[in-house]
Amino acid sequence: MDVMSAGAAAPAARSTIPFEFRATGAEYFRIWIVNLLLTILTLGIYSAWAKVRRLRYLYGSTSLAGSAFEYHGQPLQILKGRLIAVTALAIYLVATNLWPLTALLLLPVLVFAMPWVIVKSRRFHLRMSSWRGIRFGFHGTYGGALGAYIGWAIIAVLTLYILMPLWIYQRVRYLLSGSSFGTERFAFSASIGRYFAFYFIALGLGLATIVGLVVSTMGMAAAAGSGGEAASLAVTITAMVALIAVVILAPLAIGAYWERSFTNAAYDGLALGPHRLACRIRTGRLLWLYVTNVLGVLLTLGLFYPWALIRRLRYQLECMHVEAEGSLENFAAAAAPPADATGEAVGEFFDVDFGL
Repeated sequence: MDVMSAGAAAPAARSTIPFEFRATGAEYFRIWIVNLLLTILTLGIYSAWAKVRRLRYLYGSTSLAGSAFEYHGQPLQILKGRLIAVTALAIYLVATNLWPLTALLLLPVLVFAMPWVIVKSRRFHLRMSSWRGIRFGFHGTYGGALGAYIGWAIIAVLTLYILMPLWIYQRVRYLLSGSSFGTERFAFSASIGRYFAFYFIALGLGLATIVGLVVSTMGMAAAAGSGGEAASLAVTITAMVALIAVVILAPLAIGAYWERSFTNAAYDGLALGPHRLACRIRTGRLLWLYVTNVLGVLLTLGLFYPWALIRRLRYQLECMHVEAEGSLENFAAAAAPPADATGEAVGEFFDVDFGL
């Protein structure tokens, strides 16, 4: 019995490790306003340096188990990628202006180039990120991106978007299951049913919003044509309040529900070795942030934006923690070739939505 006890491995200690976020709106405002002014004065050239300053601040303000994340991207790398993107766009515009049919001929090239941009962008972004000196990485292939982004998109269209949740799921799975930290790969295990559920609920809420908009508009029209002035005024005010709620609050509520559902479905349960990430964002709190941030940005003519961003990031990180089994020290750094920023810069320039 003693021999068996001595040979048995003790169970790993379980612990909950929260993320910490120390950024403030005032600090980020100083970085943001300087970045904005210098980017304008340099006709966009400084935008590469602006991005590095912004990400280094946000990464450095985010920590786990007492250690901050780091961003290692260099401005000249990013500037080179952006110059390539601008050159490609200029050639495309000149060609399509001289020969309009060029746009049609280049469409297949652009479609099949997008997965390459996605792979390069994801690889660069993760390779430039680290925690405790260990880099993140991405191992997705071009074929995987082609299937997740183009193949499943075609299937979604052919099924009249009934299988749209499956397309969303495949994109998220491709990006997360292809990611790594050191030599350890992430494991994505979310169920497809979760994506179908929040997609069709959001779709139902959107249809209800459209119906509400029609009803509110008809109410205002009926009030305008009624006889009594007092009654007409009361109905008009009621209809206007309902219309404002539908036009402004309903989209924000649907957006908050979508972001909460999508983010939780993507990250809650994501595993790295024996450790798991928990993500429990709530729709009500996110909606409150949406409403107050929109009001703040409108009332300050955009100057509240840095505070809005920091408030949103802080809430998301407050809702996330790592359920660790044992120590977080047992990761080995993986050797990887230097990543180039061309794909990421092209993706940013053309505003490609990679699904996360």
